[in-house]
Amino acid sequence: MFDSPLVILAMFFWLSYVPIAAIQLFRLITNRKVFVDKDPGKATVAAATTTAVVAHNHSTTNNSNSNNNNNVDATVIFQITTRSATRTPVVRRGIESVIESAHVTGFHNYQVSVVTDDPEDERTLGDIRCEVVIVDKGYQTDAIRKGRALQYAVEHRRRQGKNTKKYWIFHMDDESYVTPQTVLAALKFIKKGRGVASEGPIFYPLKFESASRLTAIAESIRPFACYDCVSQMTHPPPLHMHGSNLLVRSDVEDAIGWKFGPTLAEDQMFGFKVYEKYGPGSMGWHGGMLLEQPPLNIRDHFFQRRRWVLGTMQNMDKFPALHRFKLMYKSVTYFLGFASAVASTFIMLSNYIPAALSPASSLAAFEAEVRSFSIANELATTTPLEIGTGAVLLFTSIVWLASYQLGLYLNLKYSGIGWRKKVSLHFQTLLLSPVVGLVETFPAFWAMIEYQLKKKKEPQKVQTYDFYVVNK
Repeated sequence: MFDSPLVILAMFFWLSYVPIAAIQLFRLITNRKVFVDKDPGKATVAAATTTAVVAHNHSTTNNSNSNNNNNVDATVIFQITTRSATRTPVVRRGIESVIESAHVTGFHNYQVSVVTDDPEDERTLGDIRCEVVIVDKGYQTDAIRKGRALQYAVEHRRRQGKNTKKYWIFHMDDESYVTPQTVLAALKFIKKGRGVASEGPIFYPLKFESASRLTAIAESIRPFACYDCVSQMTHPPPLHMHGSNLLVRSDVEDAIGWKFGPTLAEDQMFGFKVYEKYGPGSMGWHGGMLLEQPPLNIRDHFFQRRRWVLGTMQNMDKFPALHRFKLMYKSVTYFLGFASAVASTFIMLSNYIPAALSPASSLAAFEAEVRSFSIANELATTTPLEIGTGAVLLFTSIVWLASYQLGLYLNLKYSGIGWRKKVSLHFQTLLLSPVVGLVETFPAFWAMIEYQLKKKKEPQKVQTYDFYVVNK
């Protein structure tokens, strides 16, 4: 096992993933019962959710079974932050999902607010019940991109007198889709009064078959990793936080704001600032699921992941030492994941390509190896170190493969795809896992190198980076 420097290097990269794999498995076991709130307050919510998501049924639904969870003395503002609803039609789908889900659950004390940079959206959304907030082109604040729009929305509500304890903001992305279960879980969290900010899981069934097969499968890792999000929110400070499916009290968002400078990960900074100002008991997990869609092509996937890593690098110096160490370890593991995948692929190719080029000799060698093989001989020639290392590597491999399978199951649950196609997709995921691993980890590898090179080249200049708009 240890006879090749390349093998040793690949093993080192894989072993760096051991703590992450162990933590993810532990989070899966401990948080599985609260990951999705299965009893948000209404027995019919599962059926209503399935109907709403699979059929996209926006017809009138009987809401006579409304529950006491709806009797919440608060107004929920479902805020969709977008560059343009006119050029991103899925925004309308999100608005309609809020209206329909609120109707199904009998919840009426809500608003839908679309925060956008495109003045044309007032005309585009003029026929649907929502508020359109146009970010002024001349508006300046200590934030960029989405953070700038979020800060503008805070100040807009401040002018309206809505930044009070009575109002809660439910943040959504362009493609976010709300279900009845989402609404009920959010109301349940508000009613309990145990925190001022919370999150829930995000699944990615929408447009699944329209996306590149590789990017759709790559998105499987996100629901699995989100079992750790439960602990991040219930035992803060969080290392990361979703910018969507974020429920936060309006006065708290006003106090924290989004003026974090030129960072592409404003949600990460916001989560830490909430913890810093309001303490560990201020955050929680509402368990209301939000449905979204995977990046539709490899290019979109790359730029999305790249933005996450660059944002983390930009924020790193703003955190205390322990928090910074945890973030750096997680980022480096992400970085080494690509190096490990490349090394493992090279080993595989170097071993099998020569054999493929000389099939006759390789077949004879294979037959000789089979004749001479015995478990007793193998154990006798294997050292305890090799056995232990092999066991650890097997553990990480199983967790890694299982993470894609479980995540894929969660993503497909509300997709409307038939069971035969689902089984086929699980087999495809198993076969494509090595390639998907490369696709998933390369953006982190690239972004960390890119950030360090730009930082070294222009140490006095704060990099804002280009911003790629992902197609929806």
